[in-house]
Amino acid sequence: MKFKFENLGLLDSAEMELSNLTIICGENNMGKTYATYAIYGFLRSWKMLLRNVMISEISSLEHSKEKYQINLEEVFGGKINEYLNKLGYEFQTVLHEAFASKEGSFTDTKISISIEEELDVFKRPYQRRVQGGNSILATITKEANSPVLELLSADIDRLGTFGLIEFVIDAIAEIVFSPYFPNPHISSAERTGAAIFRRELDMARTRMLKAINEMDSKEIRNRPWKLLQSIDTDYAWPVEDNVEFVRQLEDIDKQTSELMKDHPEVLTAFDEIIGGSYRVIKNQGLVFQSKGSKNQRYTMNEASSCARALLDVGFYLRCRAKPGDLFIIDEPELNLHPKNQRAFARLIAQLVNSGVNIFMTTHSDYLVKELNTLIMLNQQTEHTKKVQEQYGYLDSELLNPDNVVLYIAERTGKRKSKNILRQAKIYPDLGIEVTTFDDTIELMNAIQNDLIYGGE
Repeated sequence: MKFKFENLGLLDSAEMELSNLTIICGENNMGKTYATYAIYGFLRSWKMLLRNVMISEISSLEHSKEKYQINLEEVFGGKINEYLNKLGYEFQTVLHEAFASKEGSFTDTKISISIEEELDVFKRPYQRRVQGGNSILATITKEANSPVLELLSADIDRLGTFGLIEFVIDAIAEIVFSPYFPNPHISSAERTGAAIFRRELDMARTRMLKAINEMDSKEIRNRPWKLLQSIDTDYAWPVEDNVEFVRQLEDIDKQTSELMKDHPEVLTAFDEIIGGSYRVIKNQGLVFQSKGSKNQRYTMNEASSCARALLDVGFYLRCRAKPGDLFIIDEPELNLHPKNQRAFARLIAQLVNSGVNIFMTTHSDYLVKELNTLIMLNQQTEHTKKVQEQYGYLDSELLNPDNVVLYIAERTGKRKSKNILRQAKIYPDLGIEVTTFDDTIELMNAIQNDLIYGGE
């Protein structure tokens, strides 16, 4: 899937294609966060956007009082990119909500979304029922290898025409569009603070109290709906969703992710990074249990910054992650020693090879260089196999360069400079070409050499 952005906050222009591992790096204030939040916001909201796009089309379809019948291939065949562009346009209208900014902040922004080739979405059968008490109000069915979607309702008056339309749109979203959109989960850069203050960060309550304080009691009594209208989020969607996830950790603790069932070694590698594991203990709540003979337990306030920074990551991997997801992580190197940054790069490779797509931003040269090592080891020559064995790299940690794409946020031009994302070259034998790090490292080495040898 490709995204094209123009005038997106600090980012003047960018074209990005998501891969199994997508990386953005570069200097500060270049627009990396804008691109990341926009992609997450779109994937989070596409079903809502699709409803806005489809509702008039579905309403205009011919149907009997009790029956809808839609040939999905006739309606959508060869037109997916057309609908993706419509979704991109709809997303532009809610972009200020995604970023929790003022309405009109993105009036000049343009977003287009496309795919290279359409998928065969008509092989799978589909069936859903709408229950009304003990009775079935409607059924919607698509037979295997058939493009015909059929909805039957024995009680149209109870369900209502609007209800039928919503039911049809939900089915279309599931059958036609969901194969293109991965389920997103984000770990924003604010995750460390969320780990400490998660009990206090009830955003819905905060917004309600703020709205109440801004209205007098008479207005609340006479116009209670105004209270709901005034409850707007003060946080960008990625931050709010990340905080809400962290607040629910005790509730999801007993869940076991598909990733954990099929690849428990991934969580073992994660626990090695944090030096222990997270536990929800009766009468104690959420604690970090250190590895070792003492197995001491610490609250999140007492735990190390590394354990706090990766709290939501650990619960996502253990309780929610599944193949096909898009796991977005902003600056995974936060609070990690270079040794653990390297270990996290190897964890990322294991996740990619187990089917979880990764999207990350980073400022870490250690992390990118370790990914380079995993790409070069993937050559599997006699020499690289010896290096792999010598340094203890696992086969599950090797990265196919065809599955990796890296974009460098940089400024182009002099007088009328623009912030862009440039795709870096990736070589099977040399890894990723990342000049944004190399230039800085070379300058630091030159300064060191002048200091040491310049006086002779």
